[in-house]
Amino acid sequence: MPAKNRALSLAALLLCLTLSWVTAGCGREEKKAQVTTPQATVVTLGEITTRRVADVLNQVGTLNSPKMVTIRAELAAPVAQILFQEGAEVKQGQLLVKLDAAKVQADMSNLEQRIRQLKIRLAHQKRNLERNKPLVKDKLVSQMKYDDMETEIALAQAALAQAQADMARQKEMLADTEIRAPFDGVVGSKDLSVGDYLKIGDPVVKVVSLNPLEMEFSVPERYKAGIFTGQEVRISTVAYPGRGFTGKVSFISPVVDTRTRSFKVKALVDNAQRQLNPGMFGRLKVTVAVRENALCAPWASIIQTEKETYIYLAQDGKARKVAVVLGKIGRTWAEVVDPKLTAGDKVILEGKFMVKDGGAVRLAENKAPAASPQAKTGK
Repeated sequence: MPAKNRALSLAALLLCLTLSWVTAGCGREEKKAQVTTPQATVVTLGEITTRRVADVLNQVGTLNSPKMVTIRAELAAPVAQILFQEGAEVKQGQLLVKLDAAKVQADMSNLEQRIRQLKIRLAHQKRNLERNKPLVKDKLVSQMKYDDMETEIALAQAALAQAQADMARQKEMLADTEIRAPFDGVVGSKDLSVGDYLKIGDPVVKVVSLNPLEMEFSVPERYKAGIFTGQEVRISTVAYPGRGFTGKVSFISPVVDTRTRSFKVKALVDNAQRQLNPGMFGRLKVTVAVRENALCAPWASIIQTEKETYIYLAQDGKARKVAVVLGKIGRTWAEVVDPKLTAGDKVILEGKFMVKDGGAVRLAENKAPAASPQAKTGK
């Protein structure tokens, strides 16, 4: 091959190698550009808002009457009259049952006669003593006889005092034959009949006060600062579904149970309509804390794993991961206790599982940031 042709072939080969190298280099530069310039993740946004958040303690308890007593006989006697109707309302002092008072009245009559006799005898002895007093000075009556008269008077006075005390006791027994209501309330069942002989301590009738009623419940010690007397309590019962009753805290135990780490609380419940009864089961709600401007994030922005709970804030076109501590949780929101965020901060809703900390984000087209619905109270 001539030298000229060999030179042309070598030049062509060098040109092909140069073009191949340039093409390969451009391809690497393009691929490198694609790797180092990732696309932004499309997201939708919500925002941090403030709302009134209330911590509500839910407990259960049983309604009881603060005044409930079984009246018992204080005198052994037959039943003479029954003056109440089962389940009827009674007033304090109202006569319910009358016992036979014949024996008591007979004993009182005998005591009256004895007291009268003792008074007559004592008056005579005093007059006799006065007559003999000057005779003692004249030595016409011995001092011993005079002392005996004084002793007889003292004994008569003691006997009279004893008889009068017995009469007072008989009057008490006579009063015990009339069994009266100790307070306003409702009487229970009638379990005795006229003629029944009652012994001391036998039950006569139960009287229950129905207004107000009382509900006792336990409160964990961590809520101690949120409970105070006069605090409103809301109560519901299975007997009246959908209807609530109102009570007020009336008693807070000064002692915490070391086994349960809780303390006893009582609430008085208005029952003027007599719709509630002692023994009913009730559910109770009491607000133990209120935060008027609590910072809350949309629930759709919260990511929870076994290790942490966090959200992504959208700041300057990038996602920033923020670990959060949640407080109260509602249906569409969650209170953020820590860290201190700012109302209006944008949080990622849709796309939160696709972004990475520091990764680029862009707002989905035709979708404005979704603000959390405002509410007056936490739900």
